[in-house]
Amino acid sequence: MKKLSLILLLLLTACVSQKPPVIIYPDDQIDADMVAFPVISSFDLVMVGDAIVHSNVYKDAYQGGVYDFTDMFELMKPVIEPYDLAFYNQETILGGTALTLSNYPRFNSPQEFGDAMVDAGFNLVSLANNHTNDTGVKAIKASDTYWKTKAAVTSGAYVTQEEADAVHIYSQNGISYGFLAYTYGINGTYLAPENQFMVDRIDLAKMEVEIKALRPLVDVLIVSVHFGSEYQNYPNSYQKNVVAKLAEWDVNIVIGNHAHAIQPITYVGNTLVYYALGNFISGQEGTAQIIGLTSSIKINKVTYGNTTTIQLSDLKVDLNYTYYDSRKRNLKIYPWDKLPTSILADKTYWEDRFLKIVNSMGANVTFGGVEKN
Repeated sequence: MKKLSLILLLLLTACVSQKPPVIIYPDDQIDADMVAFPVISSFDLVMVGDAIVHSNVYKDAYQGGVYDFTDMFELMKPVIEPYDLAFYNQETILGGTALTLSNYPRFNSPQEFGDAMVDAGFNLVSLANNHTNDTGVKAIKASDTYWKTKAAVTSGAYVTQEEADAVHIYSQNGISYGFLAYTYGINGTYLAPENQFMVDRIDLAKMEVEIKALRPLVDVLIVSVHFGSEYQNYPNSYQKNVVAKLAEWDVNIVIGNHAHAIQPITYVGNTLVYYALGNFISGQEGTAQIIGLTSSIKINKVTYGNTTTIQLSDLKVDLNYTYYDSRKRNLKIYPWDKLPTSILADKTYWEDRFLKIVNSMGANVTFGGVEKN
């Protein structure tokens, strides 16, 4: 009877007023079958692959006595900058010009390169890879000092045991997240026993401890792994075994790199896996090595009553292309839709080829849509 009276009252009110009525239900009048709407908060993440600052890259950036890489990324900045988080792998250590700059196989790169990447919108950076110790402890320390001046989250290289052991928790749009980075090795370079903590290596026993300590404390866990066979388009058994463990430990997103080639995207259980995103910028030769992936995903925290879940949505994937001229100068990174066929005549061939690779493990995506309108 109370509900019938309320309905009649609302009908009468609607007849004499154009303003919608405001109804406040006391707690004891909410029926058991009346369910609250979920509360959803979100952030989005965009990812690219390896940034390898070969000597032709930093020589091309040297003008007027300074290094300035900004123009190389002017076409990618509108793609990257609008995202909440933007990931890349800093393949070559940013030891800076205070140390001698160097090329493959023992890299040391200008810190101004990092300035340009941050300016383009990147703020989530893996420092764990096989070149992290190329120039030794002094470069790792110089890199650490540099990154601590930037509005960016880094992982994988540390200058104190305390930092390496600490549990790092970050927040974006009300969603807590963790970010860890590991590499298969450091190219046989020497780190003294007391400095082994400075570069995080893939050690499943150690990783299990670290991930299980962090996992209950964050809504989202992102792990970067530097692994796989170079210049191969499909993951090897080692990669699959590592990914299986990360999925078992409830990692949300695995970002793989090192192959310098595009590899498949897939889900392992609820874990989104990028086996390799390819190169983002480098002086490497061969068309397959100058095309990489740009991919984005939306991370949603859905709270429904006392239950919270993390849902991934809006997976988008596209290609990027590193242009340089016959002298390996005038570098420019092109979003795929901005790349003219005058630069890459067989553009359609490469697009078809890489789409098959990306989808070979069930991703079922098409290329395009990463750049926000």
